[in-house]
Amino acid sequence: EDIQLTWTPGNNLWSVQMDPSQIDQLLANLCVNARDAIAGVGNVSVETSNVTLDDGDCAEHPGAVPGDYVLLRVSDTGCGMDGDVLEHIF
Repeated sequence: EDIQLTWTPGNNLWSVQMDPSQIDQLLANLCVNARDAIAGVGNVSVETSNVTLDDGDCAEHPGAVPGDYVLLRVSDTGCGMDGDVLEHIF
């Protein structure tokens, strides 16, 4: 009840091929994790936008390929992960 959810959909988003049930599960998991990481009052934000990655962007993100994408960004005001957890993620 003390966590505000903000939804900011982009305009004129490009088409994507996805499994809607997998996106639902992904968003549910991220929001539950965010809720658990927020002590008291906080914010969870979900937004979408069109992005174009160039060679410079891809140099900063190994495995990325230049091109046009639809970005799904989820952020929160939770405590975050410590270094030990970050080393073992993905």
